[in-house]
Amino acid sequence: MTVLCDIGLEQAIDLVREHLRPLAGVEVPVEDAGGLVLAAEAVARVDSPSLNASLKDGWAVRSGDVACASEETPVRLRVAGLVVAGAPMGPAVEPGSAVQIMTGAPLPPGADAVLASEFARRDGDEVVIALRDARAGRNVMARGADVAAGSVAARAGEALSPPMTGLLAAAGLERVVVHPRPRVAIVATGDEVVAPGVPLAPGQLYASNLVTLRSWLRRFGMEASWALARDDEGALRDTMSSVAARVDVLLTCGGAWKSQRDLTPRVLADMGVRLVFHRVRLGPGKAVAFGVGDGFVVFCLPGGPASNEMAFLQLALPGLLLLSGRPPVPFPRARAVVECPVDRFGNDPTWTEILHARLARRDGALVATTIQTSSRLRSQALAEALVIIPEGAPRLEAGDSADVQVLGEGWG
Repeated sequence: MTVLCDIGLEQAIDLVREHLRPLAGVEVPVEDAGGLVLAAEAVARVDSPSLNASLKDGWAVRSGDVACASEETPVRLRVAGLVVAGAPMGPAVEPGSAVQIMTGAPLPPGADAVLASEFARRDGDEVVIALRDARAGRNVMARGADVAAGSVAARAGEALSPPMTGLLAAAGLERVVVHPRPRVAIVATGDEVVAPGVPLAPGQLYASNLVTLRSWLRRFGMEASWALARDDEGALRDTMSSVAARVDVLLTCGGAWKSQRDLTPRVLADMGVRLVFHRVRLGPGKAVAFGVGDGFVVFCLPGGPASNEMAFLQLALPGLLLLSGRPPVPFPRARAVVECPVDRFGNDPTWTEILHARLARRDGALVATTIQTSSRLRSQALAEALVIIPEGAPRLEAGDSADVQVLGEGWG
């Protein structure tokens, strides 16, 4: 199959989505399922609560016995006993009696309401009630009110928040079927690239891309192993073959363009990887490639820091989310007013241009200011949003409205 080259960003996104599906479901303990996506519906095995239960500390009563209670004509009821959470069913509430009850305790037979303790006072063997705040069902959690046995507690495709995992546990589910997080490995290439912490020789640089990518992955609940590889076909093939055998997704950094020293696409082809596309009209990030191997997929990311991160955020990260069963949209989008004019790089309208920006609110409007600095790494580090100039759109003038991806929180 022919490799598609120099394609538009939207076509590249469509191709990633076309070739990826959520990973097959696996069964995990419910306490380990937070942040994952259900691969099969979760059906409740028990009612929760398992009995009618009290929502308050107070008095289990017959609502009819207190219907006429007031400060002028308080009602006195005989205290028939006490029931607490986890204990057997308490004594029955006969007409003219009440049972003291604790939060979570089963409602005794005969009672149909609970009067909160602050609205009554104990007087020897009686409780004095001067408020009719105990109509039928008051302060009572009905059996199965949280979840009923046999009902669908959560549906396939639903992301499991911490409270949802608690609901599933209450429904009697010890294990659930979820889409696992993809296993990811990063291989950074280049004779000049060294691991953080290693003494730096002249001409060498630390693998900052490796650290940035692992941090982005961790933000989305994923971890990654990593390796460094020299600019040598044999060494690169050995490293990538070894790593690819253990992962779902391989991310490579560097060697993705088309010079003699850019070996990654060539080595991947030798490994049997079918490249779907190579080079996208995306600035920065144009050298990105995407391919499908035997049991894994690969995103070849450029080596330049800005290009590496942008290709990851726009193509690889959405693909990873899709494999996790989540929507392939990592960041919320908003409209923002551009504070300063923004030129297209090379003035070519057939490209998608993306720029780092800071955000502010002025007069109720979201304002984006593109970051003007000669430092690629500092521009990435300061960015709160990405300003997008899509294909076919002209340069942005000050005051124009632009589409932005919001990277940080607090700008909704």
